[in-house]
Amino acid sequence: MGQYFPDPGKLLMRLSGIWASVFVVAVMAMTLIGKIESLRFVNRYRRFIGLAAFFYSLLHFIIYLILFAGLSWTWIASDLIEKPYIYVGVLALVIMAILAVTSTKPMMRKLGKRWKPLHRFMYLAAIAILAHLWWQVKDDVSLAVYFSILLTPLLISKIPTLPVYKHFFKKI
Repeated sequence: MGQYFPDPGKLLMRLSGIWASVFVVAVMAMTLIGKIESLRFVNRYRRFIGLAAFFYSLLHFIIYLILFAGLSWTWIASDLIEKPYIYVGVLALVIMAILAVTSTKPMMRKLGKRWKPLHRFMYLAAIAILAHLWWQVKDDVSLAVYFSILLTPLLISKIPTLPVYKHFFKKI
């Protein structure tokens, strides 16, 4: 069955992953853009874009579970052995799920000063997404290259704000 027709699952999997990555790049770029005085209005949309990144990531995961694994635990177990890039993809999804749950105003108030450090884990999720993209490449590296070109400068720009960096270079 289906050997004469294209597999819609592959297309849906690819598109949901691309859109999740696009929204991750967008939300990380908005963080930098929002620091410019005349462009601060973009900060209003950061939560929405971040939630869109999470929901497309979740959709990507659900498409895998239903259309590829058929909700078969034996299939998933064999995929985890054959395709270890799934681990970093799930790591990114778990991080984004935690950030999505804690992105509401009541959670921001409840977490107080701990909210911002928690939401810095988005940078770890971005690194996991890049690892997920590169690790699964078989022949066409273009998608991984595009997202690396977009995400790497955004990640590098945050290095000076890391507490470890500040502590280490404070003495110099």
